[in-house]
Amino acid sequence: MKVGFIGIGTMGASMASNVRAKGYDLVVNDIRREAAAPHLKAGATWADSARKVAEAADVVFTSLPGPRDVEAVAEELLAGMRKGTAWFDLSTNSPTVVRRLSERFAARGIAMLDSPVSGGPSGAKSGKLAL
Repeated sequence: MKVGFIGIGTMGASMASNVRAKGYDLVVNDIRREAAAPHLKAGATWADSARKVAEAADVVFTSLPGPRDVEAVAEELLAGMRKGTAWFDLSTNSPTVVRRLSERFAARGIAMLDSPVSGGPSGAKSGKLAL
């Protein structure tokens, strides 16, 4: 299974590293390519856009700053994801935005799951987060 991860900052970096450490093929994207350096060194693949992550992955995780960022990335994901794939948004988001996006993705046969995390950077690093 190929896992996509978009947003490899404070929280996302450790979560993505844990995915790769479990043996999954990982494709990553971030607005700062340099954030991907440790992931690429560990065997992950870089994608030049969120859409390219979506096209390559069976499941996509996003860890983004807020609703506006999630909505922007959602447009690219919707353009690239295939029916039967899934998107887990780990960001802190607005219930209204989540409901609207979930309906749009469901209409295309793509699962969109709101999965905010609790546990902070140390929980992300240790792999002990509440979802």
